[in-house]
Amino acid sequence: MTKFPCPSCGAEIVFRTSIASYAVCPYCRTMVVRTDDDIKEIGMMAALPDDMSPFQIGTEGYYKGVHFGIVGRMRIGWEDGNWNEWFMVSDDQRRGWLAEAQGFYAPCFDVTDDLDTREIKAVDDLAAKVTEHKNNTAKVAGTSIALKKATYRIVDVKNAECIGSEGELPFQAPRGRKTVTIDLVQGDGLFASIEIGKDTNRVFEGSYTEWKDLRCSNYRYFEGW
Repeated sequence: MTKFPCPSCGAEIVFRTSIASYAVCPYCRTMVVRTDDDIKEIGMMAALPDDMSPFQIGTEGYYKGVHFGIVGRMRIGWEDGNWNEWFMVSDDQRRGWLAEAQGFYAPCFDVTDDLDTREIKAVDDLAAKVTEHKNNTAKVAGTSIALKKATYRIVDVKNAECIGSEGELPFQAPRGRKTVTIDLVQGDGLFASIEIGKDTNRVFEGSYTEWKDLRCSNYRYFEGW
């Protein structure tokens, strides 16, 4: 855990994990990036509107028997709605996200660095094809790709944009950050997601999970929920 004074208001900004390089001051909403031994202000972030999510920064839980803690969030928008991406760090130091939309929970972890040369080329080729047809995604629906000894099928492609962010994140997430997200499924609740960014493509693997199986603590409770 590393602490810095906010360059704008002087309040304490805490980095709970070395994985995070970006944070939003919880008091004045100043966005900062971390350097070797300091932080630098890069702008302001508007407060995220309240929603009915049970998760919050500080929520803890378990995924496949491994404890994790939520340290940040991005609110992602697309043409038909929005969803939350909660940044979580597990006790085995993996970098993951818990996607949440309409009562569905989908924890996943970044596996990009685990891919071999053939898989990386396949991801880049698929990303190029999706980018070419991003305004007519029907042309890529059903396309398959082999990743880590499993075959996944594209079920959805979205042009996504960051509406806002809070807490700690592994990259800069200002309002307006644009990506293309590819959702893929394998079966038995397993899924993969490919994020096509400005400079790089990232691959995530995970599974759709029931709320009770996450065994969460320090979550938001809603009457009658």
